[in-house]
Amino acid sequence: MRLAVIGAAGRIAQTHLEAIAKVARIELVVVQDLRMDALGPIAKTYGCRTTADPAAVFADPTVDAVLICAPPVTHTKFIEDALRAGKHVMCEKPFTLSVKEAQGIKLLAGETGKLVMMASKFRFVTDVIKARELVRSGKIGAVVSAEVIFCSFVDMKNRWNSDPRVAGGGVLIDNGSHAVDLIRYLLGPIRSVFAQEGRKTQDLVVDDTARLHFETDDHVIGMVDLSWSLYKNTRAYVSLLGTKGTIDCGWESASIWDAASKKSEVFGSGYSKVQAFVSQMEHFAACVLDKATPILDVDDAMESVRVIEAAYTSIRESKWLKV
Repeated sequence: MRLAVIGAAGRIAQTHLEAIAKVARIELVVVQDLRMDALGPIAKTYGCRTTADPAAVFADPTVDAVLICAPPVTHTKFIEDALRAGKHVMCEKPFTLSVKEAQGIKLLAGETGKLVMMASKFRFVTDVIKARELVRSGKIGAVVSAEVIFCSFVDMKNRWNSDPRVAGGGVLIDNGSHAVDLIRYLLGPIRSVFAQEGRKTQDLVVDDTARLHFETDDHVIGMVDLSWSLYKNTRAYVSLLGTKGTIDCGWESASIWDAASKKSEVFGSGYSKVQAFVSQMEHFAACVLDKATPILDVDDAMESVRVIEAAYTSIRESKWLKV
């Protein structure tokens, strides 16, 4: 699969590039960014061409697929341009800044017959995949409650992620997009949400701390804690609480606790960012080259946007909302 990367000089693109280099079925053809000075070392490292012009990438007949790592405000246009040019697309989260934009992309993807995926690294974390299997096997009984925690201190003053004109919001749309898709992957669709913005401790226009309460279609209740401004001292970023036990997926290990025996068993070795990105790119290539069924499709991407959009409305209106 001959791949181009849009926004290749950004932070997240660096991990993608490292992962792409480890996937034998992918050839990195060209990288694009407005900061051409930053593309020189990338081209030297990965043996690809460079350009500052996204249109040149979409018009390039040697490109089969495009990975979009540019800021969120550009996502809709770049996805649509890529689809109209006959390219398959993987786009970083947040997928789009509105449900309306996501719906338009879904229609265009159907018309062009091209694959559109949202990059969602946690679906490709080995421990998370195993946790999903354990839940589905009934090992912890019926899941009653769940918690996701993405909290750490990051100085966001000079980053585009904290500019609502570029990012569409703050930590809720940034890290919350990961959390929402993780919940949907493990527990199914989210039916309703109630969100709160926390006290601002950084001088930002957008939310730097937020809490999202949710209920799934299967009546699992839970919450998501998100922050750029505090640490929550816990080893697990995902906890699933069932009638027969609990599952914790952490940054360093994953474990299952059995309520009957009161014993815990380690089943995973923790979070590996590069491993997740490599697996994600391998899957993308398999979907393009072998017509494999996507682990997450354009509908999953659109539902992630829908939940986040409802969450911001919930903050403004201070009430529970159906998704």
